[in-house]
Amino acid sequence: MNRYRNYMDRITVPTDLHEKLLAGERPCRRKNRYAPALGLAAACCLLAVVGLWQPWADTPAQEVSPTAGVAATPGTAESTPPEAEHTLIVGDDPFQGQPHSFYGIPTLSFPDCNDSEALMIDWGLPEGWFSEPMTAADILGIFGGGEDVPWSLCWYNFGLDGMVIYAADGTVINASIRGVRDTESFTLTLWPGQYPQRSTVYTDAAVQDVDGVEVTSYMLYADNNDDRRYEMTCRATFQVGDLGMDFVYTGEDGDAATWLPCTFVWNATRTDGTITTEHLVPDSIPEPRDEELTLEEAYEEDMAVFFPDPETLPLGFQFGNAHRKLGQNWDSLSILFTQSYGYLYVQVMRFPAYASLAAPNFQPGKVTAADLEEWGSYGDDALWDTATWEYDTFTIHYPQTDGSTMVVTWAAKGVSPADLASLVNGNTVALPEDGPRVHLLE
Repeated sequence: MNRYRNYMDRITVPTDLHEKLLAGERPCRRKNRYAPALGLAAACCLLAVVGLWQPWADTPAQEVSPTAGVAATPGTAESTPPEAEHTLIVGDDPFQGQPHSFYGIPTLSFPDCNDSEALMIDWGLPEGWFSEPMTAADILGIFGGGEDVPWSLCWYNFGLDGMVIYAADGTVINASIRGVRDTESFTLTLWPGQYPQRSTVYTDAAVQDVDGVEVTSYMLYADNNDDRRYEMTCRATFQVGDLGMDFVYTGEDGDAATWLPCTFVWNATRTDGTITTEHLVPDSIPEPRDEELTLEEAYEEDMAVFFPDPETLPLGFQFGNAHRKLGQNWDSLSILFTQSYGYLYVQVMRFPAYASLAAPNFQPGKVTAADLEEWGSYGDDALWDTATWEYDTFTIHYPQTDGSTMVVTWAAKGVSPADLASLVNGNTVALPEDGPRVHLLE
């Protein structure tokens, strides 16, 4: 007998969902009737959770060896493919699938909220926030340190990665651990000092008491890959003491979808639990920068090599303003030149290697007057009643040796296609002869 049998006998399934499954019907996609959005003052606030009260069911605890289960360092789990790279890989099931005693894991109700009315919550991170990835020691420290993830979480063979989001002063806003195993995944997010922030609150979610802790839980179905195979998402949200906790599992395994949130709730609410974020301290606190620059100051910045030479601007263009903004993993420098009926705006942004970027409109050094004639339009200016050229915003990418990408955005009016092509291609960036890739800033 496997460990799920008694547990699954206690799972609460909504009557309408049960009838659909017996009839062979596909669960419908979510069709939420969204209630008015809730505006939040500042970045965060406590969420008001509404739902249905469900009685709590529990089973007698059984004796289990406290030493069972060991987490592996990356690459040591035999069932994990070598190409899978994670910060930490949890070891195999210590019982190797054999029958064994288990703790009395409480049963959570997961009502189907695909058609539930929902409240959309608008929240954001505070000014100056920054993030750092977790090390293996950081992840293990979440559960009190040591050399293993608690085996009772049942995270066998999951590859784990973590990320911490800090406020500008270095305090933890939240810490999240993402686990991946084949097509299954889960995300655990911890919110010290507050109830977890969520973007959607379902009115049909269940609210249950677990050892004095109020737990909100629900279930969603969705065909995320259009392969007619529906994935199940089960979520449990609650707060223990000063630490908010949010656990979300997604996968096709119905047993795991309901089992893993319950085992986590049990681990989190037990009296000797040691889940914490107190050990998470940033390596350094970045110094943000947000300032206006003079023309001379702007051209002293390293990214100004992507700007046009101000001596070559068409007649009548003068310096308007320049701005530099700097934060963690992002960096921008912009400059504006103006004319009586025109303008030239150039913005340079540095994106990290992991950023997903839209394709550029043009390649470096290959922008022609003919390209810009097709890109722009010529006609009378509505304000000045003067015929002039105007262009939609366009971008050019300059990949760097460190894997980052410099994205240069141009916007112009009152410049001929030939003059604009000369300005775009005339920056001080040296182009290689064998292609458009640029390796300049490091």
